[in-house]
Amino acid sequence: MSDVKGKVLKHGDSTRTMHWVHLLCFIILGLTGIGFYWEIGFIENIFGGGANASLVHRWAGVVFLAGPLLYIFFNFNRFARFMDTISHITKDDVGWLKVMGGYLPFIKVDQVPPQDKYNAGQKMLGWLIIIGCLLMILTGFPMWLWRDAVPAVFLSLCYNVHFWTAIILILLVGGHFFLAAIHPKSRVEFSSMMLDGYIDAEISAHHNEKWFKELKQDA
Repeated sequence: MSDVKGKVLKHGDSTRTMHWVHLLCFIILGLTGIGFYWEIGFIENIFGGGANASLVHRWAGVVFLAGPLLYIFFNFNRFARFMDTISHITKDDVGWLKVMGGYLPFIKVDQVPPQDKYNAGQKMLGWLIIIGCLLMILTGFPMWLWRDAVPAVFLSLCYNVHFWTAIILILLVGGHFFLAAIHPKSRVEFSSMMLDGYIDAEISAHHNEKWFKELKQDA
């Protein structure tokens, strides 16, 4: 039994709020987008019909963009630390990826290398989501605002990139949700990011050893 007790704050109020806003917008965008692409009437009817669903999709896209921009503006130092963390790949991260953090039952793991505030998988996910969201924004707004001004070939490219990026993001977010909320080794992450922001110190000392040591040094 570890002698590490108590809880530590992992995600502040503004970070959790931004996460909620982005998640809700993503769900709305995903539902309405699927309804459009496969012409699923009952999904469109949830939002009051095709025309309303289209309107909801577009303005959810505006909030999807505005939310992170406002977060960055008011929390630039925190955002900069996040970007620095997910961009800093170490030998321990490579070692974590080799054993997939011990999450896969068919990979034998003696010891998982120590990790930062975000493990190697979360670092990769962070970059994939950032790139995916940028692609969604860069293709979505031309499809909405400049559809009559851009060449048809470019518009078709936007539609294809938008659709396939959305599919990849839905799969990534689905996997992220499973690991953060359901998987027995990591489901404590859900309450930390989505509820009160705190996580057991013992868990952080084990799963995020490097970050936890930094916290103890700063205390």
